[in-house]
Amino acid sequence: MFLVLITMTEVYRGALLSSDKAEAALRIAGYVPSIHANVVDSFHKNIGSDSPRGEGQFGTLMYSWTAILTHEGVPSEFLIEDSGRKIGFSLWRIDLKVTDKEQSKHYSFTEMSW
Repeated sequence: MFLVLITMTEVYRGALLSSDKAEAALRIAGYVPSIHANVVDSFHKNIGSDSPRGEGQFGTLMYSWTAILTHEGVPSEFLIEDSGRKIGFSLWRIDLKVTDKEQSKHYSFTEMSW
């Protein structure tokens, strides 16, 4: 009887830990769209630096991001003729780390600048 009680207690404890981790992951995922908007805004403000990066806080969550230039190019001749000036674009990969008290999650997305 004692062995069954110990086993059931451990199973219950494992279920509680899993539930807490899932709740923290959902909390982080729920705020990611708002954090993404903050990061994009901050990215466009820091675009002139060699390696744009930043950090911030959203509620109880802390986040940090780094932008890495992945591609530079020019649009098609058709667009260049329409604009009347030479334009180019840069494609960036932005790595985002969001940290809660118990865990951190990593996200990556692409952003373009002109």
